[in-house]
Amino acid sequence: MKALHNLTDQQLAILGVVWTQGEPTANEIHQALEPTAGLARGTVGTMLHRLERQGILKHRSEGREFRYRAAVTREEVMASRLHGLVGGLFGGDLTAMVSFAVSAPDARKGDVEKLRKLLDDHAAKKGRR
Repeated sequence: MKALHNLTDQQLAILGVVWTQGEPTANEIHQALEPTAGLARGTVGTMLHRLERQGILKHRSEGREFRYRAAVTREEVMASRLHGLVGGLFGGDLTAMVSFAVSAPDARKGDVEKLRKLLDDHAAKKGRR
């Protein structure tokens, strides 16, 4: 299977439609993406074929159409992309990434408090085990 952290924005958009709709056809995926991505129907078909060849999507036949479903979860893709980001940009240091994120100019008010609560909740769960 292709490294999930290397998926392109267009591939992620296709996966987003599949995760949202369950088992859409190529035409349904194209219709969902066309307003924002502007991808041609043939391009969507090619991308679906490649994602399937990489083991990221699967299909089943329904009449004359294929219905596509994800072979990976949203969480698996997010974890892989986060791992790649932390490893590539922050040398594997998750603390450095979080520090950068909360001190970035576009950090929103309340983000630090939300992180503090997440960390407290995480610590409480670890303590119960």
